Amino acid sequence: MGGARFGCVLADTGYGLSAPFRQALSARNLRWAVGIPFKQKVYPADVALIFPTAGRGRPRQRHIPAWFSSVALLGLGL
Repeated sequence: MGGARFGCVLADTGYGLSAPFRQALSARNLRWAVGIPFKQKVYPADVALIFPTAGRGRPRQRHIPAWFSSVALLGLGL
């Protein structure tokens, strides 16, 4: 029985948008690279979500990441 060997799974942005697809690739211990839209935010798996205090006006309703998106930092050249 023949088998195929994959060094890396490549996919376009359509698949890159799907978190379950990316998680399934990782669960199978596959190396992968997928396209992502320029507006997608990317954070490390261990990112902490904080509930910032409101200054003036209405209090915040949602948690936010403690760090900037790594894609944003790459775009800024930091």
